[in-house]
Amino acid sequence: MLYAKPKKEALAIHERAVTKYNAAYQKMERVGDRLYDKRCDCVTLIQEIEFLVNSIANRPKEFEKKISEIQAAREKFRETETYVTEAMEAAVKSGVSVAAGVAGGAAVASMAPSAAMWVATTFGTASTGTAISALHGAVATKAALAWLGGGALSAGGAGVAGGQALLALAGPIGWGITGVTTAASAIALGHKNKKIADEAIAEAKKITIAGAEVNEATAKIQHLTDETVLLMDALRDMAQANRPLKGSNYLELSEDKQYRLGTMVNNTLTLAELLNKTI
Repeated sequence: MLYAKPKKEALAIHERAVTKYNAAYQKMERVGDRLYDKRCDCVTLIQEIEFLVNSIANRPKEFEKKISEIQAAREKFRETETYVTEAMEAAVKSGVSVAAGVAGGAAVASMAPSAAMWVATTFGTASTGTAISALHGAVATKAALAWLGGGALSAGGAGVAGGQALLALAGPIGWGITGVTTAASAIALGHKNKKIADEAIAEAKKITIAGAEVNEATAKIQHLTDETVLLMDALRDMAQANRPLKGSNYLELSEDKQYRLGTMVNNTLTLAELLNKTI
């Protein structure tokens, strides 16, 4: 009559949904962090190869073109990192919360910079091309929160059901259902228990859908990580094999060594382009 049992069961279902979502979120966070770390390693390797190729005299013009493209890709990755730093600073100064819609939203100031970095480099930013440091007031805040609030994620099709951002960057879901705390008649209490049960089930469904989207995103991030690591490891071996050619004259190299250099440059360009691939 008072819906006490349905309420209890509904809250249990809700709690299990939250627990599963949080576990999925934390897994995605670990995978995302690893991808960002690997990409940072790639930048270091790419710079080493650039230095090696640039030390070779009479290198083909085709090398010059590809090295230029490699540098552009590497710089784009660094620009994204700079954008993240500026966005974080602007958002913190604005004093707003990015966890809109999530109970007890967390302040931007509490967010880990590393989390912002992997999210931005994995899902992309909503940068207009103008440095946030050059903007002011509400315009700066809007630019900073364009992706911090989840806009870039939802635009990419990874939004959480119910219009929530896939990532609030403040941590896993913390939605909760509050119980009745005021004195009420038996009939009123019954209605409230039923409402709480209905809300718990409705949110549990949203969270379950969100968890599926998180798992899908995690799989995509893992695939991109595997692709990056595989190419980076192969390229590291190439760089090691070609290191003795530093400072040499391309025209005096054997055909085999010229081919090895060309292969390394082509693979370096492929890896550089992977730096900015988003899901």
